[in-house]
Amino acid sequence: MNLQTPVTAEQQDGAQFDRIRKPRHQDMLVFAARKSGRSVMQIQRDFSRLSRQDGRINMVEYLLHGLYEEDRYSDAQRAEFIGNDIHWPITHTCNNPGWQQAAEDKALAATLLRAGDVPVPDCLAVIDRSPRIYPGMQKITSAEDLRDFCLQNVQGGLFGKILGGMVGFGVFRIENADDTHLFCSNHEPMTYADFLQNLVADNKYLIQRQLRNHSKIADYASALATIRMVNLVTPDRVFTPVAAMAMAQGNNIADAFWRDENIACGIDLETGKIETVAKRNEMVIEYLADHPEKPGLKGLELPHWQELRDINERAAKLFAPIRYQSADIAITETGPVIVEINYGCGFGLPQQASGQGMLTPEVKAFFQECGYDFTSKGGKKRSFFRRR
Repeated sequence: MNLQTPVTAEQQDGAQFDRIRKPRHQDMLVFAARKSGRSVMQIQRDFSRLSRQDGRINMVEYLLHGLYEEDRYSDAQRAEFIGNDIHWPITHTCNNPGWQQAAEDKALAATLLRAGDVPVPDCLAVIDRSPRIYPGMQKITSAEDLRDFCLQNVQGGLFGKILGGMVGFGVFRIENADDTHLFCSNHEPMTYADFLQNLVADNKYLIQRQLRNHSKIADYASALATIRMVNLVTPDRVFTPVAAMAMAQGNNIADAFWRDENIACGIDLETGKIETVAKRNEMVIEYLADHPEKPGLKGLELPHWQELRDINERAAKLFAPIRYQSADIAITETGPVIVEINYGCGFGLPQQASGQGMLTPEVKAFFQECGYDFTSKGGKKRSFFRRR
């Protein structure tokens, strides 16, 4: 990082995210035509038909999933892909909006989970200059506070995330510290004042003890991997229609699939067995025969799987007013740990990891029971803000 031109950690990640979110459509269309043997006009007509179905996928999603490949999907399978353009309308329709901050504020969510006897990372401190108090966590408001905290706690590594952040923007990993400088992964050493001014800026950060992958997973990931459990809370059960694993690669310190080089895996829900290994490029989601560097990932049965499912269900019930939710769960040597609870769940990762659409009849029926109307332009039968 060039400290002469301050760029926050959030801005750096946002720039990379924007780059991958703005692919060259014409290039993607030409690639799709060559791969499928169909003309660009045929592909555009096919997309137009599919985009009017209940899933409302957009052109980029259609191309990334390779839905133009006629021999890869049946019409019924293609119709099960759902687009992120309707993620928030569905999420707000299903959920009690008063609970959104309970999930998205990471310190509050961790406090609720811990009180509910669900394992979470050790939450050590919050960088926050406001008057807010954080029970059981140290408050850091100055460079001096940060220095004293790091010198006492840096052994084993520290991980920071924006308190109310989304899609993994702005994370940092502190590897070491001395009296004058912090040493963060992928950054030049910086003073404590520079760190607060340039990397943190006006954001509030939760600082946790760094978690490490279970030994069965560690060789396949450069940083902590998490399993995304998509949860639908009904009156009598927690139904999980899909599970996906995101895995950091290369120099990445976080596992978000939008980061360059990272991979994602589809998981068999009953056994915890990894069934697919996916990698994203600018044109299409690629499905690999195995991990790109170390064989043995595909087919691996994840450790502590039944315990993970039990912990996931308990966490989902603690946040039951969020009827459509997801949990990101790490598997450490000693067992599963809930890293985050999410208010809803974007449709990208679960579908990209597995190569299968998420809008199955059971999932669609759940969204409809919650009040989402797929036949309506706005998707609403009743107010988004009806409390449940």
